[in-house]
Amino acid sequence: MKDERYDRLTLEIDDYIRQYLCSEGLRYSSFATDRLATEPSISGAGWALDFLLKKLEPTFSESLMELIEKKGRTPAEIYTKAGVTKSHFAKIKADKDYHPSKETALAFAVVLHLGLKETAELIKRAGYTLSHSNESDLIVEYFITKGIYSVDSINEQLCLRGHKPLTNWRKLKDE
Repeated sequence: MKDERYDRLTLEIDDYIRQYLCSEGLRYSSFATDRLATEPSISGAGWALDFLLKKLEPTFSESLMELIEKKGRTPAEIYTKAGVTKSHFAKIKADKDYHPSKETALAFAVVLHLGLKETAELIKRAGYTLSHSNESDLIVEYFITKGIYSVDSINEQLCLRGHKPLTNWRKLKDE
């Protein structure tokens, strides 16, 4: 019974990857044009620095702690489900400028049950983005889109395809 479900999930993920995997270059030109159209054309280093500092957003650490509180969860519950050690989480929490790996940032998004938009916002704070030119990103995106928020299930599919797991993988026990 579990093997049929596993095979069906694997096939669905393969179809999702085939449907959405593409070259990032296809999207760049419209992004660059849109961005240039919205940025002011005033020159000067002092103005530019001032402009950028006013646009400073919360860091990954600040955003993560805010999301944990907003979702009504405890930090210990979140870092444990994400497969992050207590000491690693303490480092993230203590250093507001700390940038975890993309996999760790995605694991937090998964255990917080974030949608794609919220996930993109959180991982952006750590300097990352979800890309349709990256198979492992598509696998994570598939699970989020389907509302399957299991780090273990995601890790199983990532490892099956030769990708790095999100965090310290605790392999599922046979039921």
